[in-house]
Amino acid sequence: MAHRPNPGPGAREALELLSSVDAPALADACRRDRATAITARFMALVAARYGVAPECVVPTVGTHQGITQALFALARPGDHAIVERPAFEPLHRVPETLGLSVSRLERRFEDQWRPLSDRLARLLTPKTRAVILSNLHNPSGVAIETAELEAIAEMAARVGAQVFVDEVYLDFDFGADGKPWRPAAVAIDNGLSASSMTKVFGLSSVRVGWLVTRDPDVAEALRHANAYFHVTPPLPSLVLANAALERAEALEALARTHSARGRALVDAWLEGESRLRWVPPSAGQTGLLELPPLTPDPVFCEHLRGRFDTQLVPGSLFEAPGFVRLSYNLPPAELERALGHISAALDELAP
Repeated sequence: MAHRPNPGPGAREALELLSSVDAPALADACRRDRATAITARFMALVAARYGVAPECVVPTVGTHQGITQALFALARPGDHAIVERPAFEPLHRVPETLGLSVSRLERRFEDQWRPLSDRLARLLTPKTRAVILSNLHNPSGVAIETAELEAIAEMAARVGAQVFVDEVYLDFDFGADGKPWRPAAVAIDNGLSASSMTKVFGLSSVRVGWLVTRDPDVAEALRHANAYFHVTPPLPSLVLANAALERAEALEALARTHSARGRALVDAWLEGESRLRWVPPSAGQTGLLELPPLTPDPVFCEHLRGRFDTQLVPGSLFEAPGFVRLSYNLPPAELERALGHISAALDELAP
């Protein structure tokens, strides 16, 4: 939420945990003859997280490229995709850029941001190749429960479509016992999970991500697409990613500690801030706040930044006008100060 760039929850601790990766190891990773071993280790580590064979894992250069690579492999110009709304912009811009026709699956505040399967049924066509979602939902932080995902997958399978799910925030509760949500590649046969080192692991600068599917034919198509994107993954980055994945439990625990601490502060603040509403996020580090009526979100965010040096993301950037996305992974004192600034800005701007 702060004006200055946010390195992500636990980023400092993540770098400390990776200190065992020395310069000679990174230099050695630059040798092309090391590519097979380094990539195989990465695929094995990711596969173990999802309980799939390593051959079902495809490395990507971050989740942004993963979206493009998946649609490049699985669809052709003139095919059809269904994309949630509100949405992280690349989820709908990428299929549009690749020449797909795009329909939108509305996720509404009054429905707790759930992607209702009856709406999906009215959008599917014989040319639908992908249903594109995020879980946790970006921007609201609301999870798609497994029963809902299964209903979506069953409908998509009738027309031969894959269910592509951006799961970069789901890693905050990855494999959590007793939680009613699971990764798409684990929960459904036609699920395609996409994630990266960016959020929970706090390592956005390494630009490493992955795609996971249980379908060997889909995995093979995704691997063939590598030749058009990166051929060989960035090997020094994979070395760092491997070190992080080997310490995944510790890094995930750090991320959950940071987000839980921030979430408690936001919950306490909202109890006394009646002008704002949200659907409580299921997990993660972000939520979507509804502003008071007649308060334009871009104007509010511009005022907040200029007057109080505090930043929220306008909901309009996610096609959710009248809302703002709040990230609460800041140090407690800084977060409390920022929440006070939001209330002060409401005093000055809200009707």
